Amino acid sequence: MKQYILIPLFILSFALSSAYAQIKVMSYNTHYCVGMDGKNSLKNIAELIKKADPDIVGLQEISDSLMAAEIGRLTGMKVVFGPSLGKMNGYGDAILSKYPFKWEGNQSIPSASSSRYQAMAVTIDFSIKSKEMGAVRLINTHFDWLKTIGSKQARLATVDVIEEAFFKDNNIPTILTGDFNAEPDDVVIAKLKKYGWINTGGNGSYKTISSVNPTKQIDYIFYRSKEKWKVEKFYVMTGELSSDHLPVVADLIIK
Repeated sequence: MKQYILIPLFILSFALSSAYAQIKVMSYNTHYCVGMDGKNSLKNIAELIKKADPDIVGLQEISDSLMAAEIGRLTGMKVVFGPSLGKMNGYGDAILSKYPFKWEGNQSIPSASSSRYQAMAVTIDFSIKSKEMGAVRLINTHFDWLKTIGSKQARLATVDVIEEAFFKDNNIPTILTGDFNAEPDDVVIAKLKKYGWINTGGNGSYKTISSVNPTKQIDYIFYRSKEKWKVEKFYVMTGELSSDHLPVVADLIIK
């Protein structure tokens, strides 16, 4: 399977069994599968994903392709790894899906640090779930995380890059997951909303980091457009110590 470099983006194809279809989405920064006890938490993370039972998952901070493949094996889900450094034995992000991948692609995003980030785009075939086919785009990403000069500008620029790279066709219902390294009142979140992104958590107060004593939210699931989606539920899986972040989950209905 061809690999690309730099933010995870997914385009999902799935079927509409009637007037709507349901999708459960999960986003989780795994901290390279190191738990808060300092031990390898890969198996615990896989069990946590199985407990949530999502259709698709955006994972951030994956050590390499072997780690991604093992999470896929343990969860029984399809997996695509997106290397940030252009090599399979380097760090990156990953996408899990219950349904087959049909297409993938990546786009570089800005960073003010020596770290590199990537966007992967995939198409997922949901015809197994339903006979009629529709298209859903899902973007999974990890924004620049430092507080150095230029880091906020890099995050703001990333919003523009996502728009230019992935929104030539605005008619596709889209989901955006990831660690944005921005709190709800940040200018980065405001810029996303200006483009039409809607937070599945609404105006709720949610905390996703640190997992031991969470004090702020930087992990999200967004969607657009308003006319094409309905949010049934959004929640944070509290009390999970397999990473320094807490996973977030949204039950969505596409109209």
